[in-house]
Amino acid sequence: MDNSHNQQAEQVVRKGRFLREQVYRKLKESILNIALEPNKRLIEEKLAVEMGTSRTPVREAIQKLEKEGLIHRLPRGGFAVNVVTDEDIEEVFGIRSVLEGYAAYLATMRATDDDLRLMEDIVSKQEGCLDQAETDEIVRLNTEFHDILYKSAQSKKLYTIINDLRDLIYRYRILILRYEGMASIAIQDHKDMITQMKARNAKQVEKLVRKHIVRGMGLIKRKMRQEARKKNRKE
Repeated sequence: MDNSHNQQAEQVVRKGRFLREQVYRKLKESILNIALEPNKRLIEEKLAVEMGTSRTPVREAIQKLEKEGLIHRLPRGGFAVNVVTDEDIEEVFGIRSVLEGYAAYLATMRATDDDLRLMEDIVSKQEGCLDQAETDEIVRLNTEFHDILYKSAQSKKLYTIINDLRDLIYRYRILILRYEGMASIAIQDHKDMITQMKARNAKQVEKLVRKHIVRGMGLIKRKMRQEARKKNRKE
């Protein structure tokens, strides 16, 4: 009897843990893909209804997201999605430029033929998605391309550091690739990288990656200024 009771209790705990993780991941994904826009207020009760759960897992997910710096506490109570500032952009893209440029340099010298084939396959898929205007899939493939690039550098520590920035990078990457014409430019950048990697021109690949990142930073900052002007006109 006690054993049966213990098993039931363990099942309840596991179910609760799974539900909390599910709510957390769904909220986080909504923030990263801009479904929940910057400054959007998060209302526990409303989110709980939308997700078909109680307020407890929502509250726990919100607390976790606050610690990760994706949301902030409002002065009068409640939470809102963090706004991306110029300082955030310059800091993240500056770090990216250094880390990813170095990773690209190493990858050019260490990538196998299989790595290069995988990257070429991804670019082909991206071009197919471009014809179908499938932006979300292009974003996913873009992340996959860069993941293979960094792994092919064969530096576990460097890959781990870059991977720790994945969520921040993903949020910006979506904004960049939704910008008109940027998806096709990014795909061409990837083609150029592969061409230079095949030639084992490490310095040129590093330069291409840094240029790729700096262009993205400029676009994000421009987009933010445009959105700010729109908001001011409405007010």
